[in-house]
Parts: sequence; structure tokens; C-alpha cells
Amino acid sequence: MASIKEKGAPRDQEKLVRQLSLVAYLMAKKGRPVSADDILRYVEGYDFETMSPETFARRFYADRDDLGRLGIEIESGQDEFSESVIYWLPPENFLLPAVPFSREELAALHTCLYLLEGQFAYSHLLRLALQSLALGSGNALDDPAISCVSVDMASSGFDAEVAKRQQKIDDAVANRKTIRFEYHTFSSDKVEERQVDPYSMMYTHSEWYLVGYSHERDGIRMFKLRRIRGRIKYIDKKDHNFEAPADFSMERYVHLEPWQLGPELGMAEISFSAQCGWWARNNYSRCGDFEMHDDGSCNFRTGYADGQQICSLVLRRSADSRLVGPEELRLQMVDILEKIAGLHEAAPPEAAPVLEPQPERYSDEAVSSGPQPQVEPERFTQLARTVTYLESRLNGEEFTSLPVKEVCHDLGLDRKELEQIMAMLFVVSAGGGGDYLVNGNIVGDSLEVEGFPYGELLRKPLRLTPREARAMLLAINLVGGQILAGRNQSLESAREKIIHAAGGLDDQDTIPIGEAGREDYDICRAINRGLGERRLVEIEYLSRSNGEVESRVIEPYLVNGTKGQWYLVAWCRKRDGIRTFRFEMIRSARLLDETFEPRDLDLDPYRADPRFPSGKQAPRHARVLFSPAVARWVHERQPDTVMLEDGSLLGEIPWFDDEWIVDEVLRYCGEAVVVAPAELRQQVRETALRLASENR
Repeated sequence: MASIKEKGAPRDQEKLVRQLSLVAYLMAKKGRPVSADDILRYVEGYDFETMSPETFARRFYADRDDLGRLGIEIESGQDEFSESVIYWLPPENFLLPAVPFSREELAALHTCLYLLEGQFAYSHLLRLALQSLALGSGNALDDPAISCVSVDMASSGFDAEVAKRQQKIDDAVANRKTIRFEYHTFSSDKVEERQVDPYSMMYTHSEWYLVGYSHERDGIRMFKLRRIRGRIKYIDKKDHNFEAPADFSMERYVHLEPWQLGPELGMAEISFSAQCGWWARNNYSRCGDFEMHDDGSCNFRTGYADGQQICSLVLRRSADSRLVGPEELRLQMVDILEKIAGLHEAAPPEAAPVLEPQPERYSDEAVSSGPQPQVEPERFTQLARTVTYLESRLNGEEFTSLPVKEVCHDLGLDRKELEQIMAMLFVVSAGGGGDYLVNGNIVGDSLEVEGFPYGELLRKPLRLTPREARAMLLAINLVGGQILAGRNQSLESAREKIIHAAGGLDDQDTIPIGEAGREDYDICRAINRGLGERRLVEIEYLSRSNGEVESRVIEPYLVNGTKGQWYLVAWCRKRDGIRTFRFEMIRSARLLDETFEPRDLDLDPYRADPRFPSGKQAPRHARVLFSPAVARWVHERQPDTVMLEDGSLLGEIPWFDDEWIVDEVLRYCGEAVVVAPAELRQQVRETALRLASENR
């Protein structure tokens, strides 16, 4: 029997060959049980002549455990005659169950891939999973590139470095490996080493986070991926280092708001006006209790760990919210407002000299135009999916010739990786797997493929692994809310089928999205139908200029997700011009019967940034000085800011609406002061004094 050791293969390739040989051997038995001696004797990678029973048991159970983590459960029992342990692999434990995906569902899933390609570290996994689903359902994938939806993940904290960290962390989470990295803590402005047991990743508040047990802090902590510095390393070469606590749940972390980070100090109560009570409930129902009133106003109660963040929540919508209690928070609010008034009373402060060089910061310039690092499938999965792919391309024939370039594109491989896989398949075949696998030989620009009599055993696609299902659900959660209705609920139904096809997923098998699901389905449905059918839509929109909900008839042209927010770009018939509407500010949407002829509009600036200035009025600019307490946080998020030598930050904030810019300054709770223009300084001071009086 040929052995992969004779070819001098690395240890991980030796394991891959052994595991694929094991699966192929058990699949050839069609569910019939075999003994441990049979596995030792006939499966490539287990050496019957030299391997001791202890060594065999150690390797076999490690292989069985690895396959089990991929959802491939090798079952066992006791032989009723010999009382020895026997093993078998039911086909349904390996093959993808028949998933009745419709073409509409596959098209909607592929739209997710299209929208996220190049800015999503799970694109490779998503593409492989889609190929399996398409093959399993008997459908071919379309490429329904849609021009009316845009997603800009790159402006939300994603770049090549973040993608690289996602790749490493995903492997560590899947393999329960403790990692070590350097982390920039903003509160202390120090870069220090952290040793972490990674439990999961999540995306919330426009950022990617790692959640895990911090050995230095002796507790579970959240780490922002773009604040990690340098390489992420495993602490050792062990297969596994930890087990996540049985009671760990990402739900405790993914919906945390800034005021909830830390030990709870008490309960805060905030009242919201009738104009924006619905808005508050839509945005904060996950983190507190609401008492809604008949007129649309409401009272919101939430636990808090940071009183200043509660004050910030109230001040960012100062005309529509009021802090009811507790009394100590109201006193803190008064102190903050008096501080703001004092900062804007005399002459504006002098800014310190600019710091050179500027500290590291994420910016759009950091996003590479080339391929991003990818979270790759498990190597066994890639190997098994290659077998399925080649079997499907043989289409029942004994031989076929395929372009190498095409095969590499379909499987997400380069030529060298394809050569390595073909070498491993040859060893499996030479070792006894020749009857149920395939062989491939690269000759020039072609891959010459040879099939075998029982190849149909592995022609059906491999079941979805938890990692692949996680990638698909993550893509749906990131963009699905906005294209969901336009696809006749195709993504919603596909989600349930994916979970079923993966054998069910628990909390730790998914990457949660903290801000998903806020947009009302009926609103999305009306807007998406308006986009697709070129029909007018009547929306009720909460205007920041007058604080009232206004009715607008619009021609919808583009839906864009950026910086954690979704925007609608449309022609407003009331304003007779192009306007941008934030989804969270739309209270209702009604599809009208009247259609419209598309206008010749330049939407490219809005695809790049839906907050691109619209209307006839040019934006004004406020020059704002941020204190060292918030400077690095603002610098991380705002591109038009510079750090100063004293640790403060100077920035320019464009604005159209006076009320908005005043609240924007107030929300920093005295850590931001307007330098210019003078009239804005006066307006901030007067507003702060009025609110301080109302809160006494």
C-alpha cells in the first residue's frame, strides 16, 4: 500500500489524506459498520504493520473529533456477537441533505456575495457554500448584479489588516486555541500584550470585535479588531487550549450600548417626545424597557454603567428627550451642561501645535484595491469539495479535461494549491481509495480528470460546515434587511433552510450582528418594490430641521449601507431635488400606484458615501477642538481631524442644520468646544444654559 509518508508530505497533509481516506472508506460501506481492525488495515494513513493499538486509538479519535467539528459524525456501537466496538458513517452525516432552494433564494444569496465581494473576509467560504447549495438543489448560480443597492463595509472599520485578523481569529475560535497579541487601549493610550481565549467575533456599532476570556483581566472582555497591533499568535502547538463556558452567550455582548459597558450602577429613565418615541423604541428596545403612551411619546428605562454616556444619549436629541432620573444623573447632567456653557463663554481656546507624525488610524486610503485576506474553509472541507466538484464535472464520464484557470476560479485556489490537492488525492487512490475518488493530473493549462466506478458516492456535495453556514448567515445579516423585501422574502426563507442544512446552529456557531433588524420590514418592502418597479413611495420622515415627522413623496434610486447605517437616496418631489434619508428616521413607507421615468442622476458620489451633500445649500463647517479624553476615539472614526501635541484633536464638522450641529457638540458632554464660527459658539452656550435650567 502506498503511503503519503513516502512522499515526504507535511504532517497536516498526512492528516488530511488519512481523514479523507477514512471518510471515503466508510462511505463506500454505505452505512455498514466496520471494526477498528478494518480501519487500521484498510484506511490509508493508519499503518497496520507498525502502529501500536495506543497510537492508532489516539490518531483515530483525534480524526473523529476533527470531523465531528465539521458536522461529519462517525457513529459507533457495540457488535452484538463479538462485543467489540464498531463504527459507521451514515450517508446523511456526510452528504448535504436535499435542500429545496428556489432559484430566487439562490439569486438572493448570490446578491449578498456580489454586494460584499472584496470587503468581506468570508467571501471565499460564501462562494464555496453557494456552489454546494446550487449543486445540491439542481440549480446553477446566476450573477444578478443589482445596481440599486450598495454596501460600503470598507467605511465601517474593514480593511486588509482587519480581514487578516478575522482569518486568524476565526481559526482560533474554531480550534479553541488561545491567542496572544498586542492591543492599543485608548483609555490608557498604551499598547500592551493580551492573552485571550477567543469565544466569538461580532459586528456591532460599525466595528468588528473579538469577545473572549482575557487572562490579564481574569474575565471576559471585548477587543476591537482594528486596535490589535502586529501579528496574532497561538501560545503553543496543542490541538486545543480551552473550552468556552457552558453558560457563555454572545447575546449578552452584541447588543450592549456604550452606557452599558461595565458593572451596572443603577437604572436610568429617559422620556422621548411623541415625535420620536417610535424611533427610540426601534433603536433601543433590546437594551431596556419601554412604556409607550397614546400620543406616541414613551418612557425608557435602562441599566447603566456610565452616567456620562446616558447624558450623551439624551443630549444627542436634546429637543426630543429628557432625563427623568435618577437624581444623581440629573445633577451630573447639570454639571456637564454648565461646563459646556463655560467653555463657550469667553474667547475660543487656542489650539496646540499639530503632532508630527500622526498616530496610526484607519482610513479609506488603507483599503487595498486588490484581493482581501480571506477566512478560508477547513482544509479537509476544501479537499472534499474538490472531489465533489470534479465528480460533477465528469458528469458520469470516465475522463474529462478542464481548464486549470477555470477550476482554480471555481474552487478559490491558485495553481500550486490545486497541485497539492491533486497529489493528496493520488495518494488516497493509490492507498485503496481508487474505487471511490477521482484523480487529476495537471498538463500545461489543463487538468486531466479520471473517474472511478464508485465515484458517484461522493458526487453529492458535502454538508455545510458550521463555518460555511456562519459565513452565509453573516452575509444575510449584514445586507439582507435591505434586499429582503425586494427578493420576496427569499433570504428569510433561505436562512431557515441554511440552519437546517447545517444540522442546526447554536449561539457559538454564528457571528452575531449587533444592529441588525432595526429597519421595519414593511418599510423595506415598499422601498425595494419602488426601486424595482420604478414606482413612487410616500414616506413619513423625522426631520432634524424642525423635529417633526413630515410626509414626502419620493422616487427611490439607491439603498446604501455605510458606517453601520442604511440610507435611501431618492428624488424628493417636495424639495424638487435629490435627497438622502436615513432608514432609522423613516416611520412608515407606502408604495403608490404611480410610476416614474428614471432621471439622469449621477449616483456614484452617493454610492461612495450616501451622506454626500444634496440640495442647493452648501454645507457650513464648524471648527471643533476635542479634549484628550475623547481625541483618539474621534481620530479613529473621523478622517478630517488632526492630533495636537497636547493630546487634543482639531477637526472640521460639516453641517446644514443648526439644531443638529448643536446636539453634535453637546453629545460629547463638555469634551468638545466650538472654535469657530462665533455665532455657533453662542448658540451652543445658550442651549446648554437653557437645558441646565430645565434639569435643575
